[in-house]
Amino acid sequence: MINNALQSDDSGLRNRRYVMFENGTLLLQHINKKDEGDYTCYAKNKLGKDERKLSVRVAPKSPQIGLKSQSKVTVKLGESTKLECKATGEPLPKIIWISPQKDVIPLSTEKFEIMDDGILIIKKVSLADEGKYACVARNSVGGDIKYTTVEVEHQKPFINGMKGESSTKLLGVSYQTALMDCRVEGKPEPKIWWITPYGLSLTTPYLGGRFQVHQNGSLELRGVRKTDEGRYTCLAKNHLGETSLSVELQVASLAEKPSFAVPNIEILPIKQDGSGISLKCPARGKPNPELSWLLPNGTMLTPGLRLKRFIHHLLNGTLQIFNPAANDKGVYRCIARNIAGQAEKRYALEAGRKPVIRGYTGMYLHSNVNKRKLKFSLTWLSTVCLITFGLNLNLPCTVDGWPQASITWTLPNGAVLDKPQTIGRISFFNNGTLQIKQVATFDKGTYICKATNAYGSTALSYPVTVMVFPPRITTTMPPLTKINQGTPVILQCVANGMPKPDISWTLPGRTTLLPQNRYTVRGGIHITQEGYLVIQNPVLTNSGIYKCNAKNALGTDFKSTYLQVV
Repeated sequence: MINNALQSDDSGLRNRRYVMFENGTLLLQHINKKDEGDYTCYAKNKLGKDERKLSVRVAPKSPQIGLKSQSKVTVKLGESTKLECKATGEPLPKIIWISPQKDVIPLSTEKFEIMDDGILIIKKVSLADEGKYACVARNSVGGDIKYTTVEVEHQKPFINGMKGESSTKLLGVSYQTALMDCRVEGKPEPKIWWITPYGLSLTTPYLGGRFQVHQNGSLELRGVRKTDEGRYTCLAKNHLGETSLSVELQVASLAEKPSFAVPNIEILPIKQDGSGISLKCPARGKPNPELSWLLPNGTMLTPGLRLKRFIHHLLNGTLQIFNPAANDKGVYRCIARNIAGQAEKRYALEAGRKPVIRGYTGMYLHSNVNKRKLKFSLTWLSTVCLITFGLNLNLPCTVDGWPQASITWTLPNGAVLDKPQTIGRISFFNNGTLQIKQVATFDKGTYICKATNAYGSTALSYPVTVMVFPPRITTTMPPLTKINQGTPVILQCVANGMPKPDISWTLPGRTTLLPQNRYTVRGGIHITQEGYLVIQNPVLTNSGIYKCNAKNALGTDFKSTYLQVV
């Protein structure tokens, strides 16, 4: 509600957007899409009141970029600068920046960053960043553009980012190429030249004999010899001053890249007693490599440096850790460098812990009869391991812990298996599992898996019981089976039991017939592999009592029928 007593929606803390004049006119300032809607004017006195409603719609507006007069920015080499681009419009325009090379600038790179308000930040300005940058504001209605020119201030030359006089050392290898960097920046563009140890002046660019000065100021010396040793000086000069870089070249007769006898990662435990750990860095190479240690948190330790409980010994490169704790775990990298290259040796420290066995306390292996074929399923219990006679038994013993634990199995007869091996039907696998093939009744008892390391031991017991059943014939046989002469007949006999029972048939006259024996009498009698008795062409003399016998180590069962041939 706005009236002549309240002329602002913000208590006067900012410029008022809503102003009502004495004549009743309402002024909306800086209007945007959010101000759309119905506005109602109310008039009231002692004789009555009236009102009038007005609908306000905000039309789209093409972008407009402000402060276009700021079209040039001057910056020093190596510093950062900001280019502003504040745009208004309805709907809110999208801002993009175009580089002097006519490329669209991404939102964030190592060189550029575009802020949410459209400001472009150029980081560590170099001469290559000079030129005209374009800010383009666009929406669905139209667009606007602003150009800003970036210029680098006039200043004396830089060499490799340094002013004044600087020096460095370079180790070359005989008959190889040595490259001496001299990256020069300055404005106006400096003149660059090199002076050799013998006083020879080489301008940029230069190519002659074994020497070449590249356009960027770097000096390349091919086929380096011992006589090339000495001081090489790069000079850069403009009217604001001069900068120089001295490179002391030394030549090694032979170079060999650093290497380690055992380059792969080594895993070491952090002991509970707090005893110190020494990580050696036996790098070899020519010339002798420089050694540095990189800690798990990214800290670099140079030779001779001490950081709290960590010491990088200067003479042999060993890293000493005093009073190591569990939070010191991680990968420690020794980096060896020389002129021929670099190599690294890694150590992984892990907190030691007592072994834990991820096994089972018991299981039950049973059988179900389905369509006359035995099918087996596995069910895990918590007290005892029950297995059916004749099956294979696997007892897992998967161990967690550090250092790696040694595993032993103790058998019910007291025998101890202390390494993976196979003895008869018993196999001890590398993963810790113990397997017993074709379990028999004398395999029952308690099997114990024990895992041991420096921090303790853990054991897991498997009480094993072998299930056996005497034979039982499940087929129903009638007392009398009547058939016609010449009509084939099949007498079925199905039996369960553990161990699996053997099936045989006793014929009239007490002749016994087994499946593996092809015994044929008059009428073509034989037994199938399933134990069924087949009489292919029965005759009158085949009449009599036929008995099915089922037998295993625990006993026998039988059923019979009288066959009458008519």
